[in-house]
Amino acid sequence: MHIRRLVKAGQTSHTLSLPKSWISKNNLKKGDTLYIHPKSDTELIISPKQEQRPTQKREITINIDGKETDTIQRDITSAYLNNYSTITLIGEDITSKTKAIRKILHDFVALEISEQTSMRIIAKDLLNLQEISLQKTINRMDLIIRTMIEDTIKSFEGNKLHESIKFRDYDVNRLYFLASRLLKGALKDNKLAEQLQVNKSEVLSYWYLVVNLENFADYIKNISEIATKKKDKQLQQIIQTIQQNYLDIMKARHNNDKILADSVIRKRHEIYTQCKKLENEEISAIIRAMTTTINNIAKIIIDKE
Repeated sequence: MHIRRLVKAGQTSHTLSLPKSWISKNNLKKGDTLYIHPKSDTELIISPKQEQRPTQKREITINIDGKETDTIQRDITSAYLNNYSTITLIGEDITSKTKAIRKILHDFVALEISEQTSMRIIAKDLLNLQEISLQKTINRMDLIIRTMIEDTIKSFEGNKLHESIKFRDYDVNRLYFLASRLLKGALKDNKLAEQLQVNKSEVLSYWYLVVNLENFADYIKNISEIATKKKDKQLQQIIQTIQQNYLDIMKARHNNDKILADSVIRKRHEIYTQCKKLENEEISAIIRAMTTTINNIAKIIIDKE
């Protein structure tokens, strides 16, 4: 470790001396250009070379023979999250599994089939990560979830909205995979992290947020199916309470309001008490899970420094 002091070099600038050993190792001399990249709010990276994005496209080949559909789905998901630009699926089972594979590929934003034969499917990634906003992706998830809750409450009044809610849950899933991919990329790519306006220290919190949003959407979908089959006023009132808690916690996140986040957590006891009055234990378990996801988001806000 080297310790240096800042030296004032004019009215608006300062200089910092660099270790001679580092200069010699990188073959630097007087007048050479150095590049400074922000790593976080308190750290800088000094490099003799300008940071370049890898220009080489990453490709992966997945053999699907002998694999169940869920295994193929996990393989494709892994390739997508690891930013492979070309995913080639090969095998004698391609034809028989084409429908399932196409459905899987459609789960991911901008992953499109460019070629298909009896033995091969090639999917190309058409997404430009530099043109994607992480915050807008999260805001989009939030907006969809709000409409899902609203329509679930309407379902208790006899409106048949479950199928529409299912499609919106599917959209939330796609955005979850996209956000996860962006966050994983930000860990490896300083320029992407800068473009996304995310410090690496924040990546885990953002990831935990989108995980809980995706889980919450799943629970809403499940409740909407129950609401379609059963007009339960008591359950409807509980969902309305949960709706308000969700709106409050997202408001707390937007305003970084730790007091509001804490008040939402303290309301969990009211929900648990209402759950005890429900006859169906499965429904009660879903309600408790929804409350837990809201509390998890609250803890992200409270724990933020």
